[in-house]
Amino acid sequence: MSYQVLALKYRPQTFDDVIGQNHVTTTLKNAISSNRVAHAILFTGPRGTGKTTIARILAKAMNCKNGPSPLPCNTCRICKEIIEGHCTDVFEIDGASNNSVDQVRDLRENVTYMPSSAKYKIYIIDEVHMLSTAAFNALLKTLEEPPEHVMFIFATTEVHKIPSTILSRCQRHDLIRVPVELISSHLKLLCEKEGFFVKKESIELIAREADGSIRDGLSLLDRILSSTAKKEIDPAWILNAIGVIDHQLMHDICTSIFEKNGAKIIEIIEKVNDSGIDLKKFYADIILYFRNFSVIRLCGKESPAVNVTESEKEIIFQAAVGIPIEHVFAILQILLEEENIIRYSSHTRIAIEMVLLKLLQIDSGARIDHMINQLDVLAGQINSMDSGSGYSPTPKLNPEADLLPLREDEKPWPSEKKPDVTRNSVAVQNILQESPPIPEHKTWVDFLKKIEQTQPFIFALLSKGSVKENPPDEIIVELQNCSSFDKKRIENKETELKHLCREFLGKNLTIRILLQNSRLDESLQQKNEIKARQAALNHPLVVAAKRLFNGEIINS
Repeated sequence: MSYQVLALKYRPQTFDDVIGQNHVTTTLKNAISSNRVAHAILFTGPRGTGKTTIARILAKAMNCKNGPSPLPCNTCRICKEIIEGHCTDVFEIDGASNNSVDQVRDLRENVTYMPSSAKYKIYIIDEVHMLSTAAFNALLKTLEEPPEHVMFIFATTEVHKIPSTILSRCQRHDLIRVPVELISSHLKLLCEKEGFFVKKESIELIAREADGSIRDGLSLLDRILSSTAKKEIDPAWILNAIGVIDHQLMHDICTSIFEKNGAKIIEIIEKVNDSGIDLKKFYADIILYFRNFSVIRLCGKESPAVNVTESEKEIIFQAAVGIPIEHVFAILQILLEEENIIRYSSHTRIAIEMVLLKLLQIDSGARIDHMINQLDVLAGQINSMDSGSGYSPTPKLNPEADLLPLREDEKPWPSEKKPDVTRNSVAVQNILQESPPIPEHKTWVDFLKKIEQTQPFIFALLSKGSVKENPPDEIIVELQNCSSFDKKRIENKETELKHLCREFLGKNLTIRILLQNSRLDESLQQKNEIKARQAALNHPLVVAAKRLFNGEIINS
């Protein structure tokens, strides 16, 4: 065949041609220039990011007639043979099909021979993680101390599957996903070289679908250029050719959810279903869109955590203005929780419709958990005030009162601290209407505040206890599930606490401590008693006596 796909036709031949991996290529060029190239190198990263390509360029750089040189000439005999793939001293091995220990033993025997024409004998093992454990073990010694004329270059997409004994013997280079902007500009340049005109929006769509892989982007572009005889390609044709979803649909879905327009959502799903696009992929794209939406809403449109084009970031940013971040988080949480339903449902379309319509029920202004927590706090404050005065008013909630402060006040109190009663005194007055004033008095909460600064540990323990003031001149505190350490600390401070309580509240303090294991011991004792009773009833002598006298056990 005379036709070459774009991924092969425009494969980089020098380090400078590699897209988006400057941190790796710069390191290798400097290592070659300073004669510090490692004998074993590992390239790892996502598919289609240039691992094997960089390995071939490194092989040319080491064996070029002008080398070792960071800029191979690509014209000498060795460089041409490596480019064409039939150099006798550069071996490209597929780790998936050559993964047995016998094949590695053959390799280990061959490394002892000098290269036939090149300066170095280089072994490039692709998908090296596919080697068996025995094969890795057979390679260890040779990999650690190879002959001076041998280099090993490994490439893998799953570095976690490689034994640590191999990793420790290699110089590792991690390749990253190529940003959308770099893929887009590269694809635009190749379209111009091939004589095609593709609009910028369409190129960006292909680049986004490539998901950080240059090879995937080139394969998609190759498919599009091969699908039409026209030199000017319409964006709609691209959408149909590669089966991707126009991001305008994502914007429409987002707008419909925030505007609570269920009819529009049904209409969009109908359109996607009729277009033949996989609905499960459509749902995955919705999750990704709202993830990007939440990141831009939280971090701004300049955030590098969103791998979309600048124009797309601007559109999302404009849509996110004024949307509460809690609302976006709630939407994303529901989408993730219902993902398994979509994945395994035999009625995918109906399942997606129900999930998206469920999102319409989210109220951006209602934070139920926050409201419940605040009301619990207020109720506790009122009860603590009432217990000292003997007055028990019926609170009347004022719906117009601003009882729900935002942001900083939404943070929960630490477990060892109780809320300050005076901090919410204004809120308490808002919910109590037409009630007589409560006289000032010292309460148990005030006593806890007094000891908080000097004895925070004791404060934390007493805050968790249940308080009883019966009889009126005594306070009884029950501490449940205490450890032996906590019990000892309390006992050491008990005399001091009783003295402080008598001075501050004018009442005697009694502390009852229940250890963590006491309830377990009590439960275990009850179970043992039941087992013993059952064993006694089932004893052969008891059974024989019951049968002999036709009797009945009335007390065991």
